[in-house]
Amino acid sequence: MATFTRHMVWIIFISFISTVALLGCGPTYPECDVDEDCHENEFCVNGMCQQCRDDGDCPTGQSCASGRCEPIENFCSTSSDCGEDEECRANRCVKKEQAATPYEPVETKTACSLRSVYFDFDSSDLKPQSKEELSQNAQCIREENAPSVHLTGLTDPRGTEEYNLALGERRASSAKKYLESLGIEANISHSSMGEEMAKGTDEATWATDRRVDFNKR
Repeated sequence: MATFTRHMVWIIFISFISTVALLGCGPTYPECDVDEDCHENEFCVNGMCQQCRDDGDCPTGQSCASGRCEPIENFCSTSSDCGEDEECRANRCVKKEQAATPYEPVETKTACSLRSVYFDFDSSDLKPQSKEELSQNAQCIREENAPSVHLTGLTDPRGTEEYNLALGERRASSAKKYLESLGIEANISHSSMGEEMAKGTDEATWATDRRVDFNKR
């Protein structure tokens, strides 16, 4: 009986020692069960000791990649951390933006147009306003360096066809002589269409029929 008792005690003791040994034997580094199984400033992630779990575990200027804190490419705090031609924006060194060239509108020269000049009823005399318009036409002819200009005299529908053809001729001739007096050297020709182009039906619209038209050639 004493022998059996000693044998059971021995078995219990061996079992106790084995249990203590098993309990005291943790995972082998870098394997882990908890953060305490890892070195200082390391974390247990999925059974392995790692330097970081996310970017928040890394120093400024580094990010967590595969459990390690790696430097962030082109990271900066101020522009002094960047190269000569770079600046710091959103914590990254980027190329300096070139200063925008001030916008200077390009002056475009628009083609001038020759204006018609108008006459009083049954008259070929130039009115003061008509002379001003002829002066502007002369300036346009010079600017455009027009080699030739044709003038067409027109009338309203009142009067005979023959009379109006002659009246249109006198009006075109008056305008031509005034242009020549302004020193226009372009070849100036003229003709009359009389009432052929007249469209007026009353005094207000007849006034627009009594004119000389200009065409650069």
